[in-house]
Amino acid sequence: MKKLLLSVLLILIPNLCFGEVVKEVQIEGLKWTKKRFVLRELLFKSGDEFSERKLKESIRNLLNTHLFYEIRPVVKRTKDGVIVKLKIKERFPIVPLPKLRLKSSGSYRAGMEVRDYNLLGMGHRLYTGYVKWFNTSSESYSVFTYFDLYRVIENRGNIYGGIYYSSEEESSESESYRVKKIDLPIGVHFFLDERKISQIRFGITPSFSRYTDVLSDKKIYYANLSYTRDLSTDMVYFVKGGIFNVSINQAVPKVSDLTTGRVDFSFSRSVQVSGTETRNYWLGMGTKLGYSGKGYKIVAPVPGYRSRLTESKRYIAGSYGIRAPIIDKSVYFFPKVYLGNTFKGTDGVLLSTGFEVTAFWAKLTDGIIRFKVFRGLGKDGDTQTLLKLTFRW
Repeated sequence: MKKLLLSVLLILIPNLCFGEVVKEVQIEGLKWTKKRFVLRELLFKSGDEFSERKLKESIRNLLNTHLFYEIRPVVKRTKDGVIVKLKIKERFPIVPLPKLRLKSSGSYRAGMEVRDYNLLGMGHRLYTGYVKWFNTSSESYSVFTYFDLYRVIENRGNIYGGIYYSSEEESSESESYRVKKIDLPIGVHFFLDERKISQIRFGITPSFSRYTDVLSDKKIYYANLSYTRDLSTDMVYFVKGGIFNVSINQAVPKVSDLTTGRVDFSFSRSVQVSGTETRNYWLGMGTKLGYSGKGYKIVAPVPGYRSRLTESKRYIAGSYGIRAPIIDKSVYFFPKVYLGNTFKGTDGVLLSTGFEVTAFWAKLTDGIIRFKVFRGLGKDGDTQTLLKLTFRW
């Protein structure tokens, strides 16, 4: 009898102590993405104990890569374990972007950008583009190339870098001049946990400015450091959750021609109301570091005011808006109100309101057509309109 009870216990104890085991992970529907990319984003593998929570968090990981617009899990339980099948629909990875931005002044910016969001099928990104302003009193243009190699450092870190070149007319109190600028950012981006909630970036950005006259040439080497806590989830038609970010950009002493820098804080949160409608909150603040004369000011991101009113040594600003669908899940209306302060007395109080209309196709990632109108309600407020076309197919 004792031997019989012992045998029963030996059979039951493993089943009591351990849950169901993942027998197999199947991936269905991939065209451009490699299977090992998807498996790397999952928080479980064959042989692990099955967990509904880890399955849900794995789907969040995949959605937050912004490469997929539908992920449907199918869980099949067998006597040998659990078979997890993910039925995936991908977004098209190579995107030509004709650029068109209009201003109420009559000037417009046009150009072309080409993006590969999924280079080599492993989530690496490569962007290149050229844009130019037209119908303005001063000619300006820019060209750039940027790359981001995804999780190439021990599966936890990215390597990013780029080349940005611009040429534009600027002016001082007495005369105008042309400045040509080259920025060469390079750095690393680490995910500190498997859910990619805590993230840290650090790198350096050499910046070289050459002036035709009036001012002497400048070379500045910016050291960059930022920390992000990302609790958001890309829900395809909207984003829910919050993101906190703090960043420091400081010119490296001795090797840079001047001492300048900035510290920025931001927090944004999107709360689902019903369906794809969301309430959106944003709070940001920044302050200049070091001494660089009257130049290298930071800009308060409050629309509806000319740059001379938003530039300052420090700012605090916030916004609130409701994003709601007006045509199925294709067109969204997004009214907002902004309030900010650049700490320049009563002239530093910035209040504006306006709206944004965005046409959206889930299969093609971001908004296609974006139209904005904002009006500054404070002193010397301005009406600013923006029509931005970013075709994706």
